[in-house]
Amino acid sequence: MSANGFTYRVVQNIAEVTLDAPERGNPIDLDVYKGLCAALTAAGEDDNVRAILLTGSGADFSVGEDMEYLARLEREKRFGEWTRGFRGWVPVTWHNPKFVVAAVRGRALGIGCELALLADVTFASTTASFGHPETQQGIVGHTIWPWLVGAKVAKEYLATGATMSGAVAQQKGLINAAVEDSALDAHVRAFVSDLATMPDGTPGANKKRINWAFRDISRVLYDDRQYDVDFEWGVAARQVDKAFYDSVAKTGVTGAIRERDKNFSS
Repeated sequence: MSANGFTYRVVQNIAEVTLDAPERGNPIDLDVYKGLCAALTAAGEDDNVRAILLTGSGADFSVGEDMEYLARLEREKRFGEWTRGFRGWVPVTWHNPKFVVAAVRGRALGIGCELALLADVTFASTTASFGHPETQQGIVGHTIWPWLVGAKVAKEYLATGATMSGAVAQQKGLINAAVEDSALDAHVRAFVSDLATMPDGTPGANKKRINWAFRDISRVLYDDRQYDVDFEWGVAARQVDKAFYDSVAKTGVTGAIRERDKNFSS
C-alpha cells in the first residue's frame, strides 16, 4: 500500500496513476483526492507523457468516498472541509490536455465511479460494478451518468443506489468496452500504447474538439459548482433562521425583532 493512497510512475511515455489501498477497496479521502489531482495535473503538464492510465490495485478500482473519514469529519463538525475541498474530477480528467484512460475491475463506486467515467475512455471487466450506493445513505452528488446513459437509465440506477455490471455498462453506453477480467490488462495496454504512438498533440486535439460539443458537462459538474455555498455555513444559517422563527412563534413578530435587534448597537 502506498503511504499516499496512490502511486504514480511514467513508463514508456504513459503516466500510470494507481489507487493503492487495496485492503480497504482504495477509498478516497481529502488527502488522496488532492494527491490524485496533483498527479493527474503533473501528468498533463509533462511533455514526456503521451497518455494517462488510471487503475486501482487489488480487487477494486475504488469504493469511492472514505465513509469512515467522512463520519469522523461529521462528528468533529468539520464536514465543510470536505465540501470545500472536493470539487470533482473535471479539471484533471475532462480538461486534462492528455488522454485519460481508466481500467476498472471490481467496484467503481461513488466518486470513484465518477473518476472512472470522466476518463476519456473507460474499459472494464465484465464483472466490474459501477454505481452510487451512497444514495441509500442519503448522499447525493454530481454525476456524469445522464450524458452517458440518458435520463431514464440514470434515474433508474441513481435513485435506488443500484449498481451496474461491466457487461451491462457496455450495453448501456456507460463505458467503452467490457472484457473478461483476464484480458483487461492486455486490452487496455494495447489501447494506451496506440495512443502513445500517435502524432504529438493529435489525441488531445480530438479530445478538445469532442469535449466542446459536450461542454455542458463541464459547466454543470464543475464551472457552476464554484458558486456552491459551503455546507457548514448553510447549516448555521438555517439554525439562525429557525431561532428567529421560534421567537416569532413565542413573542410575535414585533417581540422577535426587538429581541433580535438588542444584540446590535444603534
